[in-house]
Amino acid sequence: MTIRSLVPLTVRLALVLLPVALVGATRIHVATQGNDAHAGTTENPLATPQAARDQARQIIARGLNEPIEIVFAAGTYKLKSPLELRPADSGTEKFPVTWQAAPGAKVIWCAGQAIPQKWSKDTDGVWQVDLNGVGPAAWNFRQLFVNNQRATRARFPNADSPNPFLYATGGDLDHAMIAPELVKASWGNARDAQINIVPQWRFFNQWNTVTKVDAQTGRIDITDSERHAKIIPGNWFWIEGVREELDQPGEWFFDQTTRRLHYLPTPGVDPNTLEIIAPVLNRIVNAQGDVNAGTHVQHVHFEGIEFRHTSFSLGHIEARVHTDTAIMFENTLDCSVRNCHFENIGGYALWLHLDSRRNKFDRNTVRHSGGGGVLMTGARLSYMDDTKTYTPGAAAAKVAPFLNEVTRNTVEHCGKIRYYGGGVHLDSRPFSMSMEPGNLISHNYFNDLSRNGVFAFRNQGGSVVEYNHIHNAMQTTIDGACIHFATMNHLNAPNFILNNWLYDAWGYEQKPNGKPVRKLGNGIFLDWDTSNTTVHENWIYNSVGGAIKPIWENQNLVIENNRESATRIVPPFVAELGPNGKATSGIDLATNRLTGSIIHYTDSKHVTTTGKWSPETAIGMWGLFRFNFLVGTAAVPAKAIYTLSIPEVGTYQISLLYKPGADRASNVPVVIDHAEGTANLTWNMRKGSKHAFSVPIGTYRFNAGKSHTVTLSTANTDGNVIADAVAFVKVAD
Repeated sequence: MTIRSLVPLTVRLALVLLPVALVGATRIHVATQGNDAHAGTTENPLATPQAARDQARQIIARGLNEPIEIVFAAGTYKLKSPLELRPADSGTEKFPVTWQAAPGAKVIWCAGQAIPQKWSKDTDGVWQVDLNGVGPAAWNFRQLFVNNQRATRARFPNADSPNPFLYATGGDLDHAMIAPELVKASWGNARDAQINIVPQWRFFNQWNTVTKVDAQTGRIDITDSERHAKIIPGNWFWIEGVREELDQPGEWFFDQTTRRLHYLPTPGVDPNTLEIIAPVLNRIVNAQGDVNAGTHVQHVHFEGIEFRHTSFSLGHIEARVHTDTAIMFENTLDCSVRNCHFENIGGYALWLHLDSRRNKFDRNTVRHSGGGGVLMTGARLSYMDDTKTYTPGAAAAKVAPFLNEVTRNTVEHCGKIRYYGGGVHLDSRPFSMSMEPGNLISHNYFNDLSRNGVFAFRNQGGSVVEYNHIHNAMQTTIDGACIHFATMNHLNAPNFILNNWLYDAWGYEQKPNGKPVRKLGNGIFLDWDTSNTTVHENWIYNSVGGAIKPIWENQNLVIENNRESATRIVPPFVAELGPNGKATSGIDLATNRLTGSIIHYTDSKHVTTTGKWSPETAIGMWGLFRFNFLVGTAAVPAKAIYTLSIPEVGTYQISLLYKPGADRASNVPVVIDHAEGTANLTWNMRKGSKHAFSVPIGTYRFNAGKSHTVTLSTANTDGNVIADAVAFVKVAD
């Protein structure tokens, strides 16, 4: 596809094909009353997923000649450790491996520990139970589920207070200030107390452990963890994990030192009659290939299983990306999660990481999660630079999930722990992948979300978001949307946002008077120069800040035939929305890409330099990121030569990427070697994209397989010459 292929769409109907049931298969049976020494038959089932995996692995090692079905009888399976899957546990396209509930069976994989019904009541009405000898030795939990409901950890102010927040009067990265009369010494004495605060930018929250407090000054000091933004006046938070704040029915507190759990039930309720579960595992399934070895877990499927009671963790390296998840797919191909149910989990239901392609998350329900539905990430979680690396290494830096499908799911009542979550979160992928295809997000129902319904970040392109029903979004923070794209790129593959019904995007900023203000809760937000995007036939009402809001230097936007209203409107295609709809635009993900590439100065295979170039770093907008590039001057003549690996003959747009500035040269010599000769340009680097995104400098014809080049020179220039990146993208045959 070329960059000029963004045109209005005629939407058509197509049937959605469902997977065909397997006829003949090797079946391994598992039951709660089974034994891992058994054969895994119906009469003699195994007891644990791990034993089933080991038996399946032996079959796979001998060579598959039919599918494998690992069938779980009804019951709750309390996992002692995550199910670890590796490439050796893979199926094939013809003979997949399926983990599934028996027909009609309710199968729960539980990551938590049941609390013994040995409660005793203290004189103050608080009940307690001794957990010595129960659960892991170093067990510490910050969630508790009572009769399948998330209970409230002892906190101040109480959750049902008229204004359930404290408000900072000042602070910094390492502390918050509040009115001194509100501070309690018990907060500083608590071993594991946290503040849950929405800091400076007000679009995320962070969990900070309290180290000490000063009741004289109102200062609350926090640990060096998750200090993602400064704490400034007006930032709202509460403090939890303090025994002295256990004063409200439904609250609880766990004392790590004594290993006693304290709980204040509703009056007249005996907790010995309740099912109470505390999380133990952070992850239930960990399917992991090896990005460095180039191996994948392939053709593994999960069908009809419930996943519950995972934990959440502290210390995430990026506030926007929290990586707690029930199921992890890292370097997976052609795997799926279908007809499964996720409830009372600490983070996301599914996390797709690194080189994960053609995976499907279909017809699942996700309710009461700490984060959201599906997360997709590359190795780096930062804004635009190479900091905040989750997975180090050259191989990891080149890949990210694409060609995956998130379809016909229900995700609701989410973001209970981490506010920056939602239905689907597509985070950063490498700049080199921005022209590649994206992911399909269609026919989902997303409701009651802490933040966005769908979010796509840095370099995300080639995605199709269609026929989704999204409402009651943006309930905890501001500056987001039901569908929020912030791709930070002018050269991404085309994105399509089509036929979605979006409403009630609240955008709440809490205020000390207890009356939250609505702001920046959009229907569709095309943030951070989002470009090459078609927004067509979306119906939007009750948003604030803009039903459809593009900002900054967007390029190649097609926004047409959308309906906007302050009050309720219903699209004529309402029957095609959500999990029961079948309509589709028919866009082929695999071909929804651009032809071209982006060459960074660090690419030694395609970039050579002569003379003197010095590395330099500049700070990006609001200090959110850093730019790294090379600087040369006329004092020492120098050249940076970018070799273009042209994949096919055609006309290509050539672009430069650099951060403009007053000290830049206004007369940079640029030489472009193309199929019809040589172009000599003079370029003004004092002007350009304020965010250092691409600036087109011309279109030229190139031949495939030839060594065409773009050369930057410092000769006779009147300022700094920036060698950052050069891009080429096909615009015509």
